[in-house]
Amino acid sequence: MTAPAPARACPCLACATLDRTFPRDGVQLRLIAGSGGRAAPSLPHPDASTVAAADGAPTSGRPDMRSPRQSTGTGDSVPMNARAAIAKIALSAPPAKAAPAPPPRIVPSAPEPVALGTLDRAPENVRHVRIDEDVTGLADDIAAHGLLQSLIGYRDGHRVRIVGGGRRLQALHRLVEDGLIDARFRVPVLIRDAADALELSLAENLQQRTMSPVDEFFAFKALIDTRHHSPAGLAARFGFSERVVKQRLRLANLAPVILDALAARAITLDAAMAYAATQDRDLQAEIFAIEHRRGHDPHRLANIRHAVAAKGMKTDHPVMTFLGIEAYEAAGGGYEDSLFTDAADADRIVARPMLAQAKAIERIDAAMAELLADVRADPDFAPTVTGYVIAPGLRLHSWGNQDAKGPPGTSRVDEPDERRLWQRIRDTDIDVQLLVGIDSTGALKIHPRTVFVAKADRARITPPPATAPDHAAAQAEATRRAGIDLWAGRLSVGSFVGTPFEGRAYWPEPHRDHSHATSRDGIPGRFVHINIFVPDALAATKRKQAERRYDKWLAERAAPHPDRATRAQTLLAMDPPAAAIVAGDAWLRQPDGGYATEHDPATSYDSWAFLLDCHQPDEIGETFATLADFEAATLARAGADA
Repeated sequence: MTAPAPARACPCLACATLDRTFPRDGVQLRLIAGSGGRAAPSLPHPDASTVAAADGAPTSGRPDMRSPRQSTGTGDSVPMNARAAIAKIALSAPPAKAAPAPPPRIVPSAPEPVALGTLDRAPENVRHVRIDEDVTGLADDIAAHGLLQSLIGYRDGHRVRIVGGGRRLQALHRLVEDGLIDARFRVPVLIRDAADALELSLAENLQQRTMSPVDEFFAFKALIDTRHHSPAGLAARFGFSERVVKQRLRLANLAPVILDALAARAITLDAAMAYAATQDRDLQAEIFAIEHRRGHDPHRLANIRHAVAAKGMKTDHPVMTFLGIEAYEAAGGGYEDSLFTDAADADRIVARPMLAQAKAIERIDAAMAELLADVRADPDFAPTVTGYVIAPGLRLHSWGNQDAKGPPGTSRVDEPDERRLWQRIRDTDIDVQLLVGIDSTGALKIHPRTVFVAKADRARITPPPATAPDHAAAQAEATRRAGIDLWAGRLSVGSFVGTPFEGRAYWPEPHRDHSHATSRDGIPGRFVHINIFVPDALAATKRKQAERRYDKWLAERAAPHPDRATRAQTLLAMDPPAAAIVAGDAWLRQPDGGYATEHDPATSYDSWAFLLDCHQPDEIGETFATLADFEAATLARAGADA
C-alpha cells in the first residue's frame, strides 16, 4: 500500500498526542479519520481532503460533534484499529509524496490548551446582562462532566482575553476557589485575531441563542459604531435579513427603562418591538409608565400599539398643520421608517411628536401674546382676562374638553351659554384665564364656554345650585296627571245610556287599563280602553257570520297585491321623510335618524328602512318631507273634522 504524502501537521490535541508517540508528521490523520474513533477531530482538518483511510477508502470529512474536552485525550484514547495501522506503517517504507492540500473552506476551529491563570474576560465580550446567572450550577456541571465547549479569545501579550465563554471562565475560577483545580489547569481556547473579537463574541452567542436580547442589540450597535460594517454587511455575515438588523439597531435606542425591563424579563421582546414603533424615547417612557401602573395584564401588545398610535402623529395631524412641516424639520424632527409596521401610508409618521408639540406650544405662546390684547378689548369677552390654559395634547375637541385643568389654586367654570358667562365676568370684574387649543382644521381657537378662576371667585360667577327636587312629590304629581288624563279620555266617550252598550260597557280597573296617547291620521289623541260584556248565547248567534269575516280576512292577506311590491320599492327608494302615517299613527324622524311617535318616544325604529321592514306597504300612509308639511296637514284635518 502506498500512502499519500502528508500535508501540514494538524494542530488538534489528539494529533499532537499521536505525533509524540508516532512521529509521522500528518500521516496519523488519515488513520484516525478512517477509523471513525473518538480521536477524530471535532471539525475537518486542514489536510483532511488530501488523505485517505488506511484501507484506501476516502474520508468522509464529517465533523465529530463531541466537545474539545472529549476529543482531547492521550494515546490510550486512540482506537485500537488506528494504533495497529500506525504500527504497521512504522515498519513499512516511507509514504509517497502527494499533491499539496488545497486551502481550507472554513476558518480553522481547533482549540489550543491554555493555562487558566493566563485567561481574562475581554472588554469586547458582548454579554453584559445576567453574566453571573447560575455560575455555581455551571461550575458543578463542569466538575461533574468536564468543560464541554471551548472558549474563544485572542492573545494580548502573555495573556489571553476571552470574548466567548465568559460564564464558563467564571465557573472555572469558582472551581479554583473550591480547590478542585488550580491556575495551571489547561483550558481549550480557540485563538482568533483581536480585530475580530467583537464580531466573534456576537457570533458565538448568536449560535447558542442564550444571550439577552439587550446584549444582542448593543452588540450590533457596537459593530456599526466601528464604521467598518453596514446593516447589509452584518445581515449577510450573521444570516439575518437587513430589516432584522435595522430592527436590532432601533431596539438598542429604546428608552433605558424599557431596556432595563427587557433585560430583567419583565416584558417580552414583542412588547419591546411595540414600543420601538416610535423613535421618540420620551413618548416610549410615557407609555411604559402608564402600562407599568396597570393592575391587570400590563404591557399588552394591543394596548401599547393603541397608545403609540393615539399619542403619535402623522404629517396630517392638526398639530402638524398648525406648526408646519418646515418648522418641524428645521427643529431637527424626522420621520419613522416603519421598521415595525407593514402598512404603507401617504402621510409620513412623525418620529418626534413630543418635539412637534413643544414647538407648537412655542408658536401658541407667541400668537397668544398678541391675541390677549384683542380679547381684552373685545366687548364679547372682558378686560380682566389675565392668561390662558392650553388644552391637553394641544387639541380642542368638538365632543368636549373635560380633561383640561387650570393652574394650582384655580377652579374650572363651564357654562353652555357663553354670553351669560361673560356677562357675569364683566359684572363681577374678576380675573379669568381662557382655554385655548388647536381645532380639527389646525387653527388656534379660544373655547369661550370654559374659563379658569381663583377658587375663592368661583361662587361669584356660578349661579347657586337649584334646590334638589322632591322626588316623592314629583311622583305623586305625575300619578295625579296620569289619572286626570285617563278620566278625561273616558268622559270624552260620553254616556252609554240608550245605546246597545247600556248595561254592558265597563271601565277597567286603573292598573289594568291600557289606554294610551297616540295619533290617528296625524291627529294627536288617545285610545280609551273599554271592556264590553258579551253573553255567550249572543256570540253563538254570530258564529257563522264570524267565520265568513275571518276567512275573508285571511284571503285578503294571502292574495297578491298588485301595487304592494311597487309601493315597497317606492318607499324604500325615497329620502327618509320627516314624518309618516303608519297604521294610523304619526311617526316622526328623530335627530339620530330613527323614528318614534310623538307621544311614545320610548318605542322607536332605528331607521326608515327598519320601519318599512316591520310593516306592510299598505300600512304606510302619507309621508311628509318636512315637519312643517306634517303640521300643516294635521291642522287641515283637524279643521275639516270640526
